[in-house]
Amino acid sequence: MERTIVKRSLRKLALMAGTMFVTFGLAVVPAFANPSTTWTANPNPAAISGVNSGYMSLTAGVPLVCTQYSVQGSMYSAGGNPATVATLGTLTFGSIASPCQSALGGASFTASAPWRFVARDYNPATGVTSGYLEGVQLRVAVSACQFTTMGKASATYRNSTGILSVNSVPGELAVISALGCGATITTGTLPVLRGNFLIKIFGTSTAPILVGSNP
Repeated sequence: MERTIVKRSLRKLALMAGTMFVTFGLAVVPAFANPSTTWTANPNPAAISGVNSGYMSLTAGVPLVCTQYSVQGSMYSAGGNPATVATLGTLTFGSIASPCQSALGGASFTASAPWRFVARDYNPATGVTSGYLEGVQLRVAVSACQFTTMGKASATYRNSTGILSVNSVPGELAVISALGCGATITTGTLPVLRGNFLIKIFGTSTAPILVGSNP
């Protein structure tokens, strides 16, 4: 009887482990044996604009959410690894009609530009470039609380959809100043930024293409 119970428990653990492996496997971006050193943008350079695809969230003590946001900048060819392949020169979060929100009420986001997309890996099978946004800086005001966060944020760009996906992990961003936020948000807070920009070549409905190679 005990042996049967042990076998059943082992099967359950194996199933759970397999499920966790699949779940986390979907989120892991593989590192390739020969990292790209040549990055080719088409067109080059490409003036780009982007709008929200879904919502952008900044979790810093409390979640802050923007359902409307936009970006303008450029994407271009580059060499090296890592390599800066895009500059986001204008970023706007929220609007009068659709302001950013939090559990404490309306929130305002002011970005200090530029943010730069730095490429690290390219997957030719999926057309996805993985890397990070550097120079990320946001000044946030919520009720009487004002704080500034800065650092970098993990990101990917997918050619087939034109989605620039921002998915930072704890420790990439840090609060560098906080006023009127009490113990909720302090200089020890490590915010997480997540959201998607739908990128197009400026004035068109076509996404730019970014390809990494190792000649």
